[in-house]
Amino acid sequence: MKAAKAAGLIERFPNGRRAKGLPPRSKDRIIRRGQRLIEQAIAMTKALPAVPDKSWEEMTDGEKFASNFTASLDFNHEVLNRHTNWEDTELLKLKKEIALSTQAAAVRLRTAELAPRSDDTVVSRLMERVARLRRSETVLEIDPGDVSEGPHVGRPCFG
Repeated sequence: MKAAKAAGLIERFPNGRRAKGLPPRSKDRIIRRGQRLIEQAIAMTKALPAVPDKSWEEMTDGEKFASNFTASLDFNHEVLNRHTNWEDTELLKLKKEIALSTQAAAVRLRTAELAPRSDDTVVSRLMERVARLRRSETVLEIDPGDVSEGPHVGRPCFG
């Protein structure tokens, strides 16, 4: 690890100390976790391509989203790293709200990463269906969420 850092391959050791110029983390564990998540997200956005200098009207939807995402991360970072005055309940509420929303977003992202990838895309299903229709085959699709037929047909279902 020391050799990798000396060679410039890594900036810091994993789970190492924070840089000296950074503000201290909050004593509140929820806000502290939000600060960590914001710092991770900012580090991830540095890997994204830079948003070109265009006017808002010239930007594509993706460029607009990237611009807004970066600005919101910077704002969240600034709010969470402000000096905490424990008497200022409005600032504490704002910090806690940002920290919790950041944590919720991180959970959703991690859940999406862990979800199994499906090779069955809408386009491939449509193309297969068109091919069947061209071959004059009967196309019958059963929706897995359709419960109109089943063991309780004709009887009330209470369970």
